[in-house]
Amino acid sequence: MKLIGDALSPYAARVMIAARWKGVDLPCEAPEGGPRTAQHLASNPVGKVPVLIDDGLVLPESDVIVSYLEDRFPTPTLFPGDAIQRANARLLTRLLDTYSAPSFGPFLQNDEREIAVAMQRIADSLRYIDHFRIDGRFAVGDAFSIADCALIPFFHTFEGLQTMTQGRFKTYDLVRQYPRLQAWWERAKASEIGAFARAAIDAAVAAFFARSGRPT
Repeated sequence: MKLIGDALSPYAARVMIAARWKGVDLPCEAPEGGPRTAQHLASNPVGKVPVLIDDGLVLPESDVIVSYLEDRFPTPTLFPGDAIQRANARLLTRLLDTYSAPSFGPFLQNDEREIAVAMQRIADSLRYIDHFRIDGRFAVGDAFSIADCALIPFFHTFEGLQTMTQGRFKTYDLVRQYPRLQAWWERAKASEIGAFARAAIDAAVAAFFARSGRPT
């Protein structure tokens, strides 16, 4: 079993976090030449990462991959609690994916119009998540779940992007508007799995800038 992609993608990072939580050894490698090469498209015509490869299975889409890991390795579960808590974890994940910026491309490309759109989408998603979230130690209540896997990479990027640009892109100021979400993030990033995710994402970002020749 291996994962095609890297932690520069918050969706690949989501899968990496899920595997780490379950204690699953999941080597991760970038597709040679990128996800749009003929070789990669031959096995995955979607042309995106992450993709899980497991004994002949080629599985794209991060949420589907995480559900597959849950089925393959049911403990510790990523769907804890009762039906309400599990539904809330799925809802927060969907709200993030649907209403937040689908990528951080506009910030990297310095496209002011698209940056404004992305900032509004991020603001909307945080407002919705804060409204619906079941409060507790973790993203949903008092147990780690798929919602933590989904939110950790985005929140680390929200914070890192503002810090890296010396406040030019005020993505983390949007988080600060919601004290409960900010408190969850402070706990999450201080945890072992949060440290793992942050280190993986930071390494991927540094590698990206090294490849592109752009200063960090």
